[in-house]
Amino acid sequence: MLYRPLFWTAYWFEDWLWSSKYRGGASTILLSSASSKTAFCAAYLIRKRQASAGITPKIIGLTSSRNMEFTKGLELYDEVLEYGSFASSDSFHVREKDRWVYVDVAGNAPFNQRVFDHFTSPYTGVLAAFITLGMTNLSPFSDARTGRATPSSDPTLPQEEHFFTPEWLAVRRRQLRVEDIFKMQEIARKELMRDSGGWVEIERVYGPDAVKAEYEKIVKDGVGPSKGLVWSLWDSDVPVPNATSL
Repeated sequence: MLYRPLFWTAYWFEDWLWSSKYRGGASTILLSSASSKTAFCAAYLIRKRQASAGITPKIIGLTSSRNMEFTKGLELYDEVLEYGSFASSDSFHVREKDRWVYVDVAGNAPFNQRVFDHFTSPYTGVLAAFITLGMTNLSPFSDARTGRATPSSDPTLPQEEHFFTPEWLAVRRRQLRVEDIFKMQEIARKELMRDSGGWVEIERVYGPDAVKAEYEKIVKDGVGPSKGLVWSLWDSDVPVPNATSL
């Protein structure tokens, strides 16, 4: 329930990215909003691809200082860096021919511009692809159509690409039988259920009054990425009569 829509976005995104062999063999895959479920599910799937295909791209996550501990604790990224200081990491001062793929999950236009500026400076790697995936942090400075800053006219920067699951699924339906797609998804779902047990702490709330109180608390204080909230207007965790017919 918690992962379903976000995991499938990440699953088909990784499948799409792998169709280009990670843009011809990227040495590093960089993900913003690394504490979000979409981003860390993508990191999880890339790590699984590393094991199955014998590839070694480094996976770097970018997050805020308050989410550093959680994101590192997932152990899905090779390195986790803060938004404010990422460019000072040794990982960002590499061979000029190293190829990077930047996956923007946050949709933070001013920050994206900082990433672009880094890759147009001397003695950095090559930004081989800039791909947008979700929007967890829209900005008033974002592009009116997409909610994002796009690369400048600098010819060394790639054109922005948008991943849209239905478009890629339409391609895969032409390439694979429907039953094969269902089988792929069933295997992936079972592996996720096996591997994700320690990622977030599930908190269950029952009853309309308790749900209302929790909602008001979140409106005031927010909620961190380490919590998975399951709310029910039922007063207890009891089977729903005739649930199978609903």
